[in-house]
Amino acid sequence: MNWERRFSDASQDMMQKGKDFADTTKLNSQIHDEERKISAVYTKIGKKYFEEFHQAAGAGYQDLVDEIHASQAKISEYQEKLNALKAGVEAQVDKVKAEAEEVAAKAEEVKDEAVKKAESVKNDVVEGAENVKNDVLEKQNEQ
Repeated sequence: MNWERRFSDASQDMMQKGKDFADTTKLNSQIHDEERKISAVYTKIGKKYFEEFHQAAGAGYQDLVDEIHASQAKISEYQEKLNALKAGVEAQVDKVKAEAEEVAAKAEEVKDEAVKKAESVKNDVVEGAENVKNDVLEKQNEQ
């Protein structure tokens, strides 16, 4: 019976450790969520300060404001480059589209000519078959 009690105690200990682990994980997650909220509020405070005082930043803030202005200038430069790339891509797409439309039109012309040629060949074959038939009938009548 001693082993049964030891097994029961070990089981209860394992269940408690599992519960403690779940509680620890939950609390760590809650702490992380609150830290993210604080970080978001810090961002809002900084953005609000920047929007209100970027022209006349207080002591100790001018370097940070200058960093933001430098990044905004880079973003503007990158946006211009991106717009130029998009315009280039759009021009290439338009060119390829025009070429594809030309190829499609040419393919339609070729198809129409092939249909006409096929019709002509069919008519020639039918006419030739009629001539052969008439020749055969004529020879049979002569005999």
